[in-house]
Amino acid sequence: MTPNMLRSFVSRVSFVASALVAISLCTPNADAQTIKLDDGTPGFALSYAFPEDYCWFNVLNAGGTQTITSVEAIIGDVPDGWPIHICIWRDLGQMGDPGQGLLLTKVDTVVKNSGKQLLTQYAVPPTTVTGLFFVGVYLTTDGTFSMSTMDPHTNLPGRSWFTWAYGPGTFDPSFTGTWSWWAPQTVGFKGVWMLRANGSNGPTPDVRCVAKANSLGCTPVLTWTGTPSASAPNGFTVGAANVLNKKTGLFLYSLTGLQQTPFAGGYLCVRPPFKRTTLVNSGGSPTGVDCTGNLSIDFNAYIASGADPALVAGVTVDGQFWSRDSGFTPPNNVGLSQAVHFGLTP
Repeated sequence: MTPNMLRSFVSRVSFVASALVAISLCTPNADAQTIKLDDGTPGFALSYAFPEDYCWFNVLNAGGTQTITSVEAIIGDVPDGWPIHICIWRDLGQMGDPGQGLLLTKVDTVVKNSGKQLLTQYAVPPTTVTGLFFVGVYLTTDGTFSMSTMDPHTNLPGRSWFTWAYGPGTFDPSFTGTWSWWAPQTVGFKGVWMLRANGSNGPTPDVRCVAKANSLGCTPVLTWTGTPSASAPNGFTVGAANVLNKKTGLFLYSLTGLQQTPFAGGYLCVRPPFKRTTLVNSGGSPTGVDCTGNLSIDFNAYIASGADPALVAGVTVDGQFWSRDSGFTPPNNVGLSQAVHFGLTP
């Protein structure tokens, strides 16, 4: 989608956009820790063909007052290390009007996990929001980027917006009323941006990254039950089903974020430095080799054991299961699950 395509809509977008906002704000999108619109499944990213500043944001609903400590985004095919700016705005009118945003927080950072369609966390200073607020990203494109990634399966008109500024370094996020905003629906695209906000307890548990099919062709299925807590003696169990029976494995976790790096024929989903729990056995069928195994750990009990003093309330944890798989030749003789991404409540 080029600037010429966008600018051809100028005479009719203003009316359509204002109508869309009025009918969409009752849609709930807040839960205990993560505030989002998307369903977790990205589809495509919109491109912008001029080397200018480009900004996109979601209208989110805190459902009261919350303190935001991180933003999560998928930022298309922009190269790793490219400068970006993460912003949170107060919605002055509490109507979801994109022109009524007053800047609360701006963080200058760089792109991570380029091209991997992996929701990636960017820390922000604790920012208090009430009711409706805006979370967005802006950057200077080089004229080839497809950066604003969409979930095309969740169509909430008036909740996602974008704009541009004429020239590199000219976008000022201080007050969104300075700019003309567009909803993707007004230029022929359905969906919402892959942009989320996390409260002070970190992200709500979610599955990320890609599992490796084992030597029998079975793909591990990652599950969890309960609530992750820094103080509860037990009650948050993470598991990987559909793994080989009678194999040893462990939970590999990190406090420094996610990645999706090729490793042992699959993907290493957690960033170093990472830590390992004690070995567990997958169980399953007592004879033969099949996919009836299950690896699991009660992570709350692991925290309560005192094994890692860094596991405190508000910390974000990313972890995946590693296991033996002798059906592959070394160094690929391991099994790898997806990763679970979660924050620790008090």
